[in-house]
Amino acid sequence: AEERAMLAYLQELLPRFTHLVTYNGRTFDWPVLQNRFILNGYRHFKWEPVHIDLLHPSRSIWRNTLVSCRLSHVEEERLGIQRTDDVPGSQAPAIYFQFLADADPQPLLGVFLHNESDMLSLTCLAIRFGHLLEGRIGTYVVHPTEPEEILRTGLWLEKMGALQHAEELYVRLSEESHTPASCLCMLAERDKKCGNWPRAVLLWQKAVQGSRRSDWPDWNAHIELAMYFEHKTRQLDEALILAEEALSLVQHRYSGLRLDAKRRAEIDNIRKRIERLRNKTGRLYG
Repeated sequence: AEERAMLAYLQELLPRFTHLVTYNGRTFDWPVLQNRFILNGYRHFKWEPVHIDLLHPSRSIWRNTLVSCRLSHVEEERLGIQRTDDVPGSQAPAIYFQFLADADPQPLLGVFLHNESDMLSLTCLAIRFGHLLEGRIGTYVVHPTEPEEILRTGLWLEKMGALQHAEELYVRLSEESHTPASCLCMLAERDKKCGNWPRAVLLWQKAVQGSRRSDWPDWNAHIELAMYFEHKTRQLDEALILAEEALSLVQHRYSGLRLDAKRRAEIDNIRKRIERLRNKTGRLYG
């Protein structure tokens, strides 16, 4: 019953501000609030702030290194925040409806404290991303230790225009001795698009060497390196060796499995590459 009055108050308050900071607010909270304005008769209310949704950089950096990108989990794992006696946000509606039923405001205190903690966490998270953009990794922000987090932090920084700081992370990643092949290939793909062929080749070669020592090897680097040797440097013998090794790896991986169309196409493409390279080397040296 008081919603329209609350929105009237909010309508007067919001234009004082230029920025809106949320966590998943761009796709959920803010559209819901805009709809409530319309349903309550405020169809002409316009407020277009700079909307900073911190869920998106969080997902960009931590989507594969954290179990979840929920704000509570990011708090614990990356901000060092431990909530005690916190009322889960999912319980807030039930607590509010109970207040409407019995007019006892005491349980609402937990909801207010939860919301306050959310805002403080957003502040901490915004500060952390600000430090990243200013290149303060290793000083104000602990340097990430997981290879994928190093890579994705760099990719996010590059996307945000901080290429110099991103490159520092790329160099660190490329020099790590235990970087998994998946991360090496992701960085190599980035370098390939940017025309940084020397480092892309080194990364693929490193990934190939790693796959030869792995119990669960990957063959993407073999194919990329074979393509490079075939089309860029015309080192056809090297390209053929890599393609044949890739075929051996993929056949071993899929041995005993029922192949779907995608896997069959993958094997067929490698075989066609091998056949083409054998023909080329035959023409060249025959």
